[in-house]
Amino acid sequence: MAVLPYGATAAEPAASVISREPSFAGLVRSARTLKTETDRFSAHPALAVRQTAKFAAYARDIRALSAGDLKGHYTLRDRGTDNDLKCILMGVSRDLEIKMTAIEAARTDADLGTAFHNMSDLLSDNVDVIVTPATTDSGLDCVIEFGKGA
Repeated sequence: MAVLPYGATAAEPAASVISREPSFAGLVRSARTLKTETDRFSAHPALAVRQTAKFAAYARDIRALSAGDLKGHYTLRDRGTDNDLKCILMGVSRDLEIKMTAIEAARTDADLGTAFHNMSDLLSDNVDVIVTPATTDSGLDCVIEFGKGA
């Protein structure tokens, strides 16, 4: 019989305390919404979608999520807590920009489909790293990983 973390039920696993804070809960909502949109685009990838207003809004929202993840990184850094999530949020923020650039640069429908699939996976990770309770703190040092100012 598996032991569930404090506060978890068999129907609903425990969520991290941080995921209940309004700014982090907003990041989770945004990433989930964008994952759904990404999966819609991915179902029938076509380069022409990038010329639509819907895609322009999507790109704007991906970049806003990236900025929000970076803000979350700085919030945790300023608190001096949760080194792992702090570093992961910075990495996800940067990766969102990289994945968005790949979507915008795709030259074939197949490449676009791959780029959307990669974005979808990253958006799932974005949700998971915020809502999953930390089990240990590895003490990642963002300055070592990302340089000064991290």
